[in-house]
Amino acid sequence: MAFSSVDNMIYKALESSPFDFGFYHPYVVDFALVVPIMAIFLHFVSLLMQSDENTSKAFMKVANLMFFMGIAFIILAYITGVAEGPDVRNAIAIEGRGIYDAHKSLGIYIIIVYLLLMFMKIVSLIVKKEPVRYLFGTFFFFALLMLIYQDFIGVSLVYDYGAGVVCAK
Repeated sequence: MAFSSVDNMIYKALESSPFDFGFYHPYVVDFALVVPIMAIFLHFVSLLMQSDENTSKAFMKVANLMFFMGIAFIILAYITGVAEGPDVRNAIAIEGRGIYDAHKSLGIYIIIVYLLLMFMKIVSLIVKKEPVRYLFGTFFFFALLMLIYQDFIGVSLVYDYGAGVVCAK
């Protein structure tokens, strides 16, 4: 699967940089997975703590902060994944290239979904209605399932097909 024009633009910009952004992809991905999981946990805790209004607000504020931090880590994970470049696809076995393409495509969809969720979160912060919070929590849960599946594909690429693993001769 060839790079799209946006991927190509990001890759060219990062390739000319003296800093190796692709090296940090595994580390950024860990935060891109854990921070949204913590955010949704705190979001649901705040919904369950409706009886104590101050506690509920405190949990929701921390959940909002974690949500926006999670989006930043997801975008960084995408950028560092693009920085790894087409060399990774060519280095893995032919059987794993389809999985790599699925991993890359799902990454683009995850970016779009989380940007839409960010818009929905901003609207829910402005409107401050309970049904909007519940709807956001539901969509966030399904977006998190996409993120977990993306991690599963990435783990499969690394451990089954050796993507991103450098072998010394």
